[in-house]
Amino acid sequence: MFKDFITRLRIFRAEHSGSVSVEFMLVLPMLFWWYAASFSFFDAFRTHNTSVKASYMIGDILSRQIQVDNDYLDGMETMLKFMTRIETDVWIRVSSVKYTSDQGYSIEWSYSTGTASSLTTAEIYTRELDENYLPLMASGETVILSETYVPYFPSYDVGLLARTWSNVVVTRPRFTSQLANADF
Repeated sequence: MFKDFITRLRIFRAEHSGSVSVEFMLVLPMLFWWYAASFSFFDAFRTHNTSVKASYMIGDILSRQIQVDNDYLDGMETMLKFMTRIETDVWIRVSSVKYTSDQGYSIEWSYSTGTASSLTTAEIYTRELDENYLPLMASGETVILSETYVPYFPSYDVGLLARTWSNVVVTRPRFTSQLANADF
C-alpha cells in the first residue's frame, strides 16, 4: 500500500498537463491589479503634472498684465478646469504681496474663486509662506502669489488616496511695479 502511494505520487509529480492553466488562473488577479495600478499611477502623475504646468501658466499670464479684475481671475479658474479636465472643487487664489523693510510682507489685494477665502496678511505668517515660497525682496517690491488647488480622485482602489494638488507660484510683474485689481 505504501509502495502504491509512492508510485502514484511519482506519477503525479511527473505529470505536467494543465499546469499552464492553473498558473494562469493564479497570476490573473495580479495581472488585473497591475493593469489597474499602472493606469491609476499614470493618471495621478498626469493630473499632478498638468496642474503644475497650469499653475505656472496662470502665474506667467498674470505677470504680463498691468491690471486685472475679478471676472478675469474667474476666467483663469475656467482655464485651469479646462487644462486639468476636472470641473469640481477646482479653485485659485491670486494675491498681490508687498514687502517693506519696516512691516515685512503684506497683502495689497487678494481674490479667490469658489468657496475659498482670500489670503490675509496674518495668514502669510501663520502658514509660513514667507519662509517657504516668498523670495527675498527689496523694500517696496511686489510679487504676484498665485495658488491653485486641483482635487484628484483615483480611478481604482490600488492604494492611492484621494488628495488635492496644491501649487504656489510666485512671479514678479513684468511691465509694472504692481499688478492692480480694478475691483479693489
